[in-house]
Amino acid sequence: MQKTMASEIAMMRPAAFGFNPQTAASNSFQQKELPSDVKTKALAEFEVAVAAIQAAGIQVQVLQDSELPPKPDAIFLNNWFSTHADGRLLLYTMLAPNRQLEVTPEHIAWLESRAAHRQTIDLRLTAASNQVLEGTGSIVFDHAHHLAVAVKSARTSPELLQEVAALLGYKALLLEAADAQGREIYHTNVVMSISPQLAICCFKALRDSDQAALLAALLQRDGRRVIPVSLAQMASFCCNALVVQTTEGQPRILLSETAWNAFEAHQQLWIAEVAEPLVLHIPTIETVGGGSVRCMLAELW
Repeated sequence: MQKTMASEIAMMRPAAFGFNPQTAASNSFQQKELPSDVKTKALAEFEVAVAAIQAAGIQVQVLQDSELPPKPDAIFLNNWFSTHADGRLLLYTMLAPNRQLEVTPEHIAWLESRAAHRQTIDLRLTAASNQVLEGTGSIVFDHAHHLAVAVKSARTSPELLQEVAALLGYKALLLEAADAQGREIYHTNVVMSISPQLAICCFKALRDSDQAALLAALLQRDGRRVIPVSLAQMASFCCNALVVQTTEGQPRILLSETAWNAFEAHQQLWIAEVAEPLVLHIPTIETVGGGSVRCMLAELW
């Protein structure tokens, strides 16, 4: 039986974290008002987060970003690769030139050296120049039902979504989503989080009400608990969470302090009933980088 929840994750220790002007046009969550010592604060938040995750009994492999060339978004490693329960490693295309530099031969070799590795599929070699798909930022996988969900954006090409879904034997579901100001949302994992026992989704962000109803029906299968959130809660990264299991097989939901505090009290109770929350303090990473906890985590199958 295929695993549907990872028990190990990878994280990338940043070497040159900062505001990325190359991604700002498509990511409205980034903020230009930079606090002092951004790099130092982001690194401190990262180290505390890693320690907290490990203390919770979750296996973490920490990779090291290189100083040169500077890669301000390297901490968001889930955008350039995904591993799968059948041993396949997928390498993805990314929109910004300085994000493409994050994919190094050394890190690919490390992923390929893992015992579960069977095959590497490098989409960069076959994708057209205008086709982009940013890993599990672009695609939110429902592994329990073999579904690959994505919201269309400058960072998510429908053609590549269909190709990945076909490779994995999944069904692709392409949606359109916008924030409260009507702006296209850059990544699907800002709109929803899906695990076997829990889904958190901003259905109000979906532009088509029929698509929203379809997605809700798909997520509710097999008694999965579904937590709808508002557009304001989505903007606080409430959907940018990941459920993984501890070494003892217990589900934990990893999310930011910003996200957790934005949930209503009853929503917090609903979540905690099915996955114990692990709340991480990463305000610098969120505001400057425009991504939250889920963006920092890559599942290792």
